[in-house]
Amino acid sequence: MEEENNKLKVIIENGAEISGNVSGAVIGLAIAGPVGAIGGAIFGPIIGKVFKKIGNELSKKILSPREEIRIGATYSLALDQIQDSIKKGKTLRSDDFYENKNGDRSKAETLLDGTLLKARNEYEEKKIKYYSNFLANLNFDESISFEKGNTLLRIMEQLSYRQIVILGYFSNIENIDTNQWMVSFAHKPKLAQYQDFYSELMELYNQQLLQQTGTEGISMMIISMKLSPLGKMFCDLINVAEIDFEETNKIENTIIDINRIK
Repeated sequence: MEEENNKLKVIIENGAEISGNVSGAVIGLAIAGPVGAIGGAIFGPIIGKVFKKIGNELSKKILSPREEIRIGATYSLALDQIQDSIKKGKTLRSDDFYENKNGDRSKAETLLDGTLLKARNEYEEKKIKYYSNFLANLNFDESISFEKGNTLLRIMEQLSYRQIVILGYFSNIENIDTNQWMVSFAHKPKLAQYQDFYSELMELYNQQLLQQTGTEGISMMIISMKLSPLGKMFCDLINVAEIDFEETNKIENTIIDINRIK
């Protein structure tokens, strides 16, 4: 057990390359569980037990140095955010999220394990922050069932960092005008340089994170797009409000350029 604790401690400390300084509370939790958490930590026994268990399980895996950094960063950032949320008065969900039934792992353990494994393989490391936000916020929102959380995690894995920024842009506006985009991208050579952007936008639409507006029912021509209810839920869960303005401004400028050419 001591060897596992030390290995987890090393993984968390290595994660500081992405996450920044690791709090003493997170290190204390890794070494001795909720009782050992220091620095005024208020994770609570439920969260501490879940993170301790899954953290030790992952510490047994053969990980590359980069994989350790990604897992450690996601793990520590999520724990810090959970502690901060509890200090601000948020209460942990009180449904069956943490219950072990019929010898199976709890839903919390399964989604924690899944999220850390997805983060381990995430080569776009700017996404790590949003994996940790996803992980932390799951613990406070009972409207996110296990099935919905699992679906959103799979979507998260598939998204590029730019697609997350696109969603962040959509979260601040009512809709965007995409009238004639489909025809224009097919016939105007000047738009070829934006084909990758258009592809990512349509992927978000196909994943039900964006929806068309301005028409009743389904239309072959998407004249306008906005965040869907699923997209808004996803944005809230990963805290897209934390995306830098400079990043979303690039998206706005790209859309302006496309509409100028179409």
